[in-house]
Amino acid sequence: MFNNSKIFLYISLVRYKAIPKLLDKIKKKNLSIILDFEDSSKDIFSPKNTNELKSKCRDGFSYITTLKKKYKNIYIRINAEKSRFYKKDILCLKKNLSEKSINGIFVPKTEKYETLLKINKILKLKKKKIKLIPIIENKIGYKNLDNILFNDKEKNLIYGIHYGHFDYCLNNKLWPYPEPYHKDFWKIIFPIIEKCIKYKKKFIQTPFPLVNSPDLFYKSIHFMHKKFKNLDFALSLVNFDNRFFKKKIKVKNNLKPKNMSKEKLYKIKFANKIISNYLASKKTKKSFSLSNKRFIPPHQFVSAKFYLRRYEK
Repeated sequence: MFNNSKIFLYISLVRYKAIPKLLDKIKKKNLSIILDFEDSSKDIFSPKNTNELKSKCRDGFSYITTLKKKYKNIYIRINAEKSRFYKKDILCLKKNLSEKSINGIFVPKTEKYETLLKINKILKLKKKKIKLIPIIENKIGYKNLDNILFNDKEKNLIYGIHYGHFDYCLNNKLWPYPEPYHKDFWKIIFPIIEKCIKYKKKFIQTPFPLVNSPDLFYKSIHFMHKKFKNLDFALSLVNFDNRFFKKKIKVKNNLKPKNMSKEKLYKIKFANKIISNYLASKKTKKSFSLSNKRFIPPHQFVSAKFYLRRYEK
């Protein structure tokens, strides 16, 4: 099997002066980069630190756009429209955005097409040939996806649809979060894929959470390719690891998704494990943790705490 799928790599803008070196490093990998204003610059334990991190991200974007050397395949993810940081993000982009600076903007928690129209109008994106990528990660956006894509048929502002698994699970109060080897994971994703095919838009998979499982990553690709042969899809990662960037891959055994355990003891044990691993590996300048096995976003930590409190009652 030949993997020619586009891969998006999330990069925090907090330590922005280190980004050019990283961009040079990954240039040969032919990756697309998402410079992140959102979840990677959040401290769920400190609103003050969150404010400082968000400010650094805006400074970071200004810095990147002033570099003499221009990089291709750069995208950004701003904060959601309902976020208190949204307006500051838009002002930052209005000041620094140009046709040569980025290719597209990922828009979190997109619920309606009007959000995209508003961003396009303020930033004049169509004129600058910059595309929008709605992120579907809550009940409302999931329900309204067909309407969002239908309304874009004439304007063609949308480059693709990105699924945000962690926010979706948090919003729907799911526990545990389904993994790529669970049937429940794909039951959520398949309707999104079908709509992307219907409207001929790229489907961008949620960030792969199991950072030490490249075999499962490739099996997931094969699984989608086999199920939807005419799907234009891309992948996303939060970790830079050469094992995930092979051009030619061979899948020995097909992915066979299984049912999630409904046992309370398992759910409690897993919640405690997530909480422990999150706290053990979290750094003050990042909202997420990377254990030796998995990427743990703050959403999953919060859901684990919520489940244990609910169970204890």
